Amino acid sequence: MSQFGTGSFGSAVFGGDASPSLLLQIDAEMTFQARRWMGRGLTDGTSFQMKQFVVGQGGFDPFNYKVALPVNPDVTTLEDPVFTDAIDQYERPNFQNACAYCLLDYADANITLGEIGIISEIQCSPISIENGATFLSHVGHFPLIAKNDSMRIAIRVLSQF
Repeated sequence: MSQFGTGSFGSAVFGGDASPSLLLQIDAEMTFQARRWMGRGLTDGTSFQMKQFVVGQGGFDPFNYKVALPVNPDVTTLEDPVFTDAIDQYERPNFQNACAYCLLDYADANITLGEIGIISEIQCSPISIENGATFLSHVGHFPLIAKNDSMRIAIRVLSQF
């Protein structure tokens, strides 16, 4: 399994400089929509793949910014999305888990943050019109982070299927 700051992830994402300002590991909740697609995969072979990440300003308690709010798995979008980008690296350490590595570089999302979502794409469906469709598959909340242009944040998003 890759680790931040070492190996291929640190070298590839940071151009040889493997030291971001902040490293986060977020346990993400699978949305109900993703669970429905997983169920379809068992019956008709439909599959999806994690493609992008989105960060937003929701996810923390506005009265106590040190507390992350529980995730509502029924959501279809983040509460207040502010930045979307491609996942930098993806791995499946085993059949039940996936890790998405996401980088917020210096100029990205310089604002308060508290949530991350993973956007997945339908790869193979017997209903051809569904192929290529995207949806919010995983959501994770964390306490408030005030990002500025002197910070790089590397986020490891863990999800369980």
